[in-house]
Amino acid sequence: MRLRNVHEMLEDGSRGYYRHLVVIEGEYKPFLFEIINEYLKVNKKPLVGYYFHPWIVGSKERLSIIKSKFNYVKDIDYSSSEMYLGETFDVALIDAVDDFRPSYIARAVETVRGGGIAVIFSDDIEHEKLYKSTIVRDGKSFNFFEERFRRKLEDHRGIVYYHNGDVTLRPFSSSETSRPKRTKDGRFPILSRLCATDDQVKVLDEVDFLLEEGKKLLAVTAARGRGKSASVGLSLSLLLSLSKYPVVIAVTSPTYWSGKEIMSFAEAGLRQLKKKFRAVRSKDGKLMALEAGESRIRWLPPELARDSHGDIIVIDEAAALGKEYLDYVLRRWNKVVIVSTIQGYEGSGKIFLKFLEQFQGKHDLQRLRLDSPIRYAKGDPVERFLYDTMLLDVDNEGSIFLNRIEEIKVQDIFQSEESLRKIYGILVTAHYRNSPDDLMMLGDASFQRLFEAKDGAGVVQIVEEGGLEKSKVEAISRGEENQGHLIPQRLIKYLRASSIGHMKGWRVMRIAVTPHLQDRGVGTALLSHIEAVALKEGVDWLGSSFLSTPKVLNFWIRNGYTPVHLATKKNEGLGGYSVIVIRPLSERSKELVQELSTLLKDKLLRTSHQVYFNLDPIVIVKLLKATPKIPHSVRFNPILVERLRAYLEGIIPYNSVADAVHTLAEIYFKELSFDVDDLTLSCLVSRTLQGKSWYHAGLALGLKSSEVEDKLREAVSRILNGYSLT
Repeated sequence: MRLRNVHEMLEDGSRGYYRHLVVIEGEYKPFLFEIINEYLKVNKKPLVGYYFHPWIVGSKERLSIIKSKFNYVKDIDYSSSEMYLGETFDVALIDAVDDFRPSYIARAVETVRGGGIAVIFSDDIEHEKLYKSTIVRDGKSFNFFEERFRRKLEDHRGIVYYHNGDVTLRPFSSSETSRPKRTKDGRFPILSRLCATDDQVKVLDEVDFLLEEGKKLLAVTAARGRGKSASVGLSLSLLLSLSKYPVVIAVTSPTYWSGKEIMSFAEAGLRQLKKKFRAVRSKDGKLMALEAGESRIRWLPPELARDSHGDIIVIDEAAALGKEYLDYVLRRWNKVVIVSTIQGYEGSGKIFLKFLEQFQGKHDLQRLRLDSPIRYAKGDPVERFLYDTMLLDVDNEGSIFLNRIEEIKVQDIFQSEESLRKIYGILVTAHYRNSPDDLMMLGDASFQRLFEAKDGAGVVQIVEEGGLEKSKVEAISRGEENQGHLIPQRLIKYLRASSIGHMKGWRVMRIAVTPHLQDRGVGTALLSHIEAVALKEGVDWLGSSFLSTPKVLNFWIRNGYTPVHLATKKNEGLGGYSVIVIRPLSERSKELVQELSTLLKDKLLRTSHQVYFNLDPIVIVKLLKATPKIPHSVRFNPILVERLRAYLEGIIPYNSVADAVHTLAEIYFKELSFDVDDLTLSCLVSRTLQGKSWYHAGLALGLKSSEVEDKLREAVSRILNGYSLT
């Protein structure tokens, strides 16, 4: 009876073009092979994607057994699974014997087409799993994520859940779904034939507005699996065909793989249009450029793309590159296409949509949203399960601040779906980057503390760090990773500040305020509350690590946190430089913070021209202002002062006095004897400390080249006046 019901479900899924999810836990082999055999009766030659960690003992043996059952199996390393997001399989077999990581699971399931199945198999999804081991501390962790995952398996239809011999099977009907379809040819029928939905045709119909005069911004957003990248790729081939002049298009994305669909469909579009072109591929087969006469579509990494020369820039998975990057591009380029996943698995948040609103009026903004899935039927039960279980569609419906802050228990919110959605909804709507892994961290980490600003106004998530034994501190000093103690690990490894490892600290992993209550003191109230609790519990320091943007830095500095470390390498995955700030609570931590922050100031003054050349100059100014003063006897060489005066009077150019301006800037930032506004100082920093050209300094600051030099002259004049040297 059990297998007959499964067979009927699989046949109905094939008719209705929807997917099934099978989760097998316990003694998995017998039922796994039963499911495989039943599916082979429905589809005799399926394409199979097998997801696993190939380097773990025993994993390749399991793969070999699976390969004996199918004609075609693509084995995929979890760590490189992003490369296969554009692939489509009839069956996804997800080996969760060694790992059960939500983001990997969600990514793998999304590669299954309608009528197919995703099968997760494991002896036990809770214990001795690779990702889970990063959440375990002193042998302790919670299992609230896994417990909720199991409850959801039993709640949803279209799911087969086998757990130690017991089977839960809730059938789904094809009468509740509708296949993806295209009913319109649109303005460009030749290319429309390659589209699966009317949503995709609409992108083709609207894209030619980029060829009109003026600053144009096209924003294409969708949940994953809607074919947004494919439709944009087809549209690029159309632009090359419609333009009367050669068109140069730069395509970029966080990684090549997250943007490859645009390049692939641009190539397919050129073929469909029968346009002569040359495809340029790398040695490992990546499609890097398409050349059609003098026109060109080329993929470039983000840092090269933003300053490249061309007519149009296309940014795929744009939210992942961060606001600072997009601000720069939208100043630098007149024609911009932004493509981003909303409610996806790669970290894009709904707050990204609010970011776009600020460009209304500055650019002619066209926003297109794709709703219809292309890989499976609308109403697909597996998509419903993933959205519900991973909280991909969670939202914050508004709240008020009751001037009350309370600590909340993780167990309590995971037992109440309403509470979980409220708390996690605040985190999602207040941050650009969220993923299912964050939900597992929230549910399973035993070394965290949660505080809520009632009622749903804000949340702060604390991670307990430090208090390490001597042997662990020495191990970190030798280069061993310890992500469970992020701030001590960074400061010990890079600054050799071993004493921080022995101190007890709280890292603010996340602080989020519901958007309509931001800038009203809720975040400050949360920090004040946790500081009071920390002092009572003998905590040495409070700290945080985050991407260094002006707005976020302002918040932390305003609340008494001191910058102590700035990463020397840009985090390409997050799109910026990470900064660590600390609020010392004990005397020993105060001394250390003073020392480390002074060193950071010196580092910025000495290395901004090479290490931090691409950092927002306003960030550098804020860091220099927030680090301690370095008192010394200021003695200005009279010749230096005369040269600066000659520059201000227009007698000599900047290049002739650059060394003197640099000396003046260094003295000012060390002394900080009087205040000069951030924008004026940013022009000084960008041109003098970072060594940018007038043009690139202007791009970084949103100014014209002439305005940058005017502001720099103003900075020189105001500093000289401050020292009574004019």
